[in-house]
Amino acid sequence: MEITSITTRAVFITGCDTGFGNLLAKTLDAKGMKVFAGCLTEQGAIDLRALTSSRLKTVVIDITVKETVIKALKFVQENLDENGLWGVVNNAGVMPTFAPVEWTSMEEFQHVFNVNFFGSVFVTQKFLPMLRKSRGRLVNVCSVTSHCAYPGITTYVTSKAALKMFTVCLRRELYNSGVTTHTIEPGGFNTNITDKNRIANMVKSAYKQASPELQTVYGGRICKYLLDGIKMAGNYVSTRPQMVADAMTHALLSRNPQQRYIVGNDANVYFRILSWIPDKAVDFILGWPAPYGQACEDLRP
Repeated sequence: MEITSITTRAVFITGCDTGFGNLLAKTLDAKGMKVFAGCLTEQGAIDLRALTSSRLKTVVIDITVKETVIKALKFVQENLDENGLWGVVNNAGVMPTFAPVEWTSMEEFQHVFNVNFFGSVFVTQKFLPMLRKSRGRLVNVCSVTSHCAYPGITTYVTSKAALKMFTVCLRRELYNSGVTTHTIEPGGFNTNITDKNRIANMVKSAYKQASPELQTVYGGRICKYLLDGIKMAGNYVSTRPQMVADAMTHALLSRNPQQRYIVGNDANVYFRILSWIPDKAVDFILGWPAPYGQACEDLRP
């Protein structure tokens, strides 16, 4: 059952160019809510406005750049009515690397954390006073991997795990404030992030940039395992990303929202089973094969 007066409420969402944020912006706009959609690019903002009502307002924001976050905050404040801001959704996120840790630079780790964690923390800090006034809701998009250490996407997993723990800590800080916090933890869905060709190219690109020694260590059995797994997993990602937008909508508008939303068949079956069994068994299931071996053919020019 939904809360009342939906059409008088406003929400700010990051990462609305494509994917889950884009779907959520359209979903809430169709319900009559006032939506402030943060887009990374002007073209993304133009495309979204073309498909939504005049209620929806876009603002270009890069959450890793503090000045653009503050500019977005002022834009939202200037366009709010007396009802204030009901919800904030930290949806913007990236997964630009799929590679062994030894193939991943510190700059790549820092970039992923700047978007997936520090950017969301800064947005939260700046928008939280408005949520406190409205006794509203904060929704942070994490990942089912935030509680399952999935190797290869270490930058993504660790940044999302940090965001999840940040949300839980904040929930307890705000326990008696009237503001509630919620995590969305999707499994694999058919979006730009999970495109199997894109992910395979991440592995190949990281291989080319690795030292000859590390190419030898990981470029054989391990890379064959990774690239074969990417091909197989691409056949099993869900083709219903609207499920994630619906979970976000429930977190914002339900009278009895959940603290955590685990979304997707793989998240609710495969990853849930992994969370139940001993760590040694999970290590055996997810652990990579021994290093070295003949160089993987997919990595050859």
